[in-house]
Amino acid sequence: MKNFPAKLLLFGEYGLMFGAKALAVPFPRYSGSLVKSCAKNVDEKSGQSAAELERFTAWLGEEGRNKQMNYPLDLGRLQQDVQAKLYFRSDVPLQYGVGSSGALCAALFDEYSNYVADGTKPLSDGAALLKQDFALLESYFHGRSSGLDPLVSFLDRPVLLENGRLSLPTLALDKLPWSMYLIDTKTTGATAPLVNLFLRKMEQPDFRKLFEQEYLPTNNRAVDAFLAQNETEYFANLQNITRFQLDHFAEMIPTDFVPTIRRLLGQNVLVKLLGSGGGGFLLAFVPRGVSVTLPEGSFQIFQA
Repeated sequence: MKNFPAKLLLFGEYGLMFGAKALAVPFPRYSGSLVKSCAKNVDEKSGQSAAELERFTAWLGEEGRNKQMNYPLDLGRLQQDVQAKLYFRSDVPLQYGVGSSGALCAALFDEYSNYVADGTKPLSDGAALLKQDFALLESYFHGRSSGLDPLVSFLDRPVLLENGRLSLPTLALDKLPWSMYLIDTKTTGATAPLVNLFLRKMEQPDFRKLFEQEYLPTNNRAVDAFLAQNETEYFANLQNITRFQLDHFAEMIPTDFVPTIRRLLGQNVLVKLLGSGGGGFLLAFVPRGVSVTLPEGSFQIFQA
């Protein structure tokens, strides 16, 4: 079956739920596909995936969830395949912020939904309906989902969300006037508990005011500067994002990496959360012409 890529949420973490601009891109370094097993016995990882798909299928059939979708899945066929030990073969790291559940939802939707792309209309025209369906599917894994991760994986295109509207910008990520790296924290971070923590923080008037009046506008300006490839404006806003996350998102940053982020900040090498944080990868941006030593296991992405 078809392979579906991981994704990187470059901007919009947490702010996406409150109207922030969000920019996410496919990340084909990692991917996954559904596999119909012919063997009676599968390895442990495949067996765990098969069991999870069985639970997911049962959940989707409850409370009329599948019927709520714009493009429902063929539950009968999915149930048959699940009973035959359907599993998701994937090298997307789990709880690393790169969309492991999004790739799975994209694969399930592609194989079992009744969606057919209308070749006479731009792909972006139907993206909002797809996003609604993906939000429902992925809510099984996270409790709450925007649907953006599986949408990016399914379309295999960059997706920009702005004022509730979706567009599919053309990005030459290998030609940006700065370089990008992933820093491996070598630990995992579960999305749902961190999202719940953030929502509790938003109940505090002082934090909510800071977030809405400082963080969201800065995030939006950073997205605009990224798309315009305005390096000066981009790094000015990105520095504010890094400082805000250090000061107010401490629970989302692995403690061992805080000194590293502060050290790099002094060199104008700016590090931010990738997705909900808590572990997994951190995203680092290095200005043109700057030489820097990053933690072991870091690697450059989207290089020419």
